[in-house]
Amino acid sequence: MTLTELKRLRWVVLAVVLACIFSSVAMNVLHAPDNVWARFVGALPPLAVFGCLELTARIPSSTRWLTIVRIVGATIVAGGAAYLSYFQQFAAIMDLGFPHDQALIWPGVIDGTMIVASVSLVEVIRKIRQMTASDQTPKVTRVDVRDVQFETQAQAYREAAQKLGIQQLQVPAAVNGSKSA
Repeated sequence: MTLTELKRLRWVVLAVVLACIFSSVAMNVLHAPDNVWARFVGALPPLAVFGCLELTARIPSSTRWLTIVRIVGATIVAGGAAYLSYFQQFAAIMDLGFPHDQALIWPGVIDGTMIVASVSLVEVIRKIRQMTASDQTPKVTRVDVRDVQFETQAQAYREAAQKLGIQQLQVPAAVNGSKSA
């Protein structure tokens, strides 16, 4: 995949994540008691997961230890949010009149899709970061003239320049040790 395709894919995956978060927030708020603060608290679990996702995906790793701490913390938040969100969504779906077996499945579908899309978003962002970093790394070709035996310094220069793809300079015959004509 090209960098342009990956950037386009990032927006598609982000749209899926946001749609799942919106669905989860709507279900959680739908089941919350009828006051503003209860609805605010009901909306927090999926928003907390999204916040952790963004922090995990967007901040480059500096040390392995800090990355592990960040991922473990995000996993704990996601686990707690999934627990809270699942039961709020289950109750909301039951209140809407769906059968019990469907009410058990729907929260898993919504939050499961959010998890898959979130992990996909992290992967796409990391792949974009890798491709961007490799584009900025200068390509260096090194030729060590000590590895090869040459009769003269001029011959070594010409062969090294040829390996590097440099146009050969016209070297006067007297410089390379031969007699001028």
